[in-house]
Amino acid sequence: MIKQIQILRSMAALWVVVFHGALLGIFSDAPPWMAAVINVGYAGVDVFFVISGVIMAHSTRNMNHGPRAAAAFLLTRFSRIYAGWWPAMLLYVIYLKMTQQLDPNIQLQASFFLYFSDLAGLVNIAIWSLMFELYFYVMLSVGLLFSKEFRQRFLKLLFAVLILVNIYFWVMRADAEGGMEPNWIQLFYVAPLVAEFFMGYFLYQYLQHDSRTSWKPWGLLAIVWIALIVYAMPHYEDYPYGLANFHYWPERAVLMGGAALAIVGMALKMPSPRSKMALVMAKFGDYSYAIYLLHILAFNMMLTLLPWSGLNGQTHLMMAVVVILALLLVSAAYYHWVEHPVYMLCRQQIKRWLYPHIADQPETDLLYKTQQPR
Repeated sequence: MIKQIQILRSMAALWVVVFHGALLGIFSDAPPWMAAVINVGYAGVDVFFVISGVIMAHSTRNMNHGPRAAAAFLLTRFSRIYAGWWPAMLLYVIYLKMTQQLDPNIQLQASFFLYFSDLAGLVNIAIWSLMFELYFYVMLSVGLLFSKEFRQRFLKLLFAVLILVNIYFWVMRADAEGGMEPNWIQLFYVAPLVAEFFMGYFLYQYLQHDSRTSWKPWGLLAIVWIALIVYAMPHYEDYPYGLANFHYWPERAVLMGGAALAIVGMALKMPSPRSKMALVMAKFGDYSYAIYLLHILAFNMMLTLLPWSGLNGQTHLMMAVVVILALLLVSAAYYHWVEHPVYMLCRQQIKRWLYPHIADQPETDLLYKTQQPR
């Protein structure tokens, strides 16, 4: 399972990278067919959300319950996010200050702690998704206070309430006729994209109980859902960036989230890849978080430090490819030398705080026995 998920994570990360590059005008000279694919690259975030739900279900399936287990899970998962983001944020702040691009309206505290605020005030606009990740971890940690059976009921109830609240807001929006409508950024805690984490969580549990299912029905479902997206996309072009705009988050959760669910389900049921290319892509799945964190900085450096405006379209595309390849190498180094060592140090410290009697033993207890990629 891990290899398939890692490959999908690397592909989703690159899809988001080229989408943000297109927003900055980097791929403006791409062929029409390529531009069509790039322009929906924000869907890579939906894939990430579903994958995160799958990984959390996999990671917590055999965990103990109670206050200590809940605290250990929450601290470990938060450290996973912050261990990658805080060093990256330092790089952003240093570079933006050196190049006099650090807007005085930037909210450094909100960016540092990743709590909800005005998204335009973030050091890196891409980190908005990490806020949802942390929010989902909080909900799971509350569930871990109770036995597995009660935890499942609690999470199913949360999911059902989330769906009902979003249906209500969607109906109210449809009846508003240009009047009041919900602002999903303001309504962060009931934002429909949160449902995508639950979709991945329950997908994993469903597949665990129905292990005989082939990947082919999931592939067919993915094709049908993608066709539905292609058909529906023209109806959501009245706002900038279409379904990526918060106004259409309910529709995005259904369309992009549904397609992401089918694609992840297909990936989970496919045989484990063995080709060298697949193994390389699986390895880059480890670096997907670093890629996600650093790509905005890489594009900013390309646009400000290189003679971008004086080059033609063909050279633009070649330069963009070179920068993305460099981003992959830098992300690999960042993972091995910064992100992963800091995360492992945090895990060990959390273990010493909460499990002092086994702090010096190998991580074989239920909390740590499962690999937890982001």
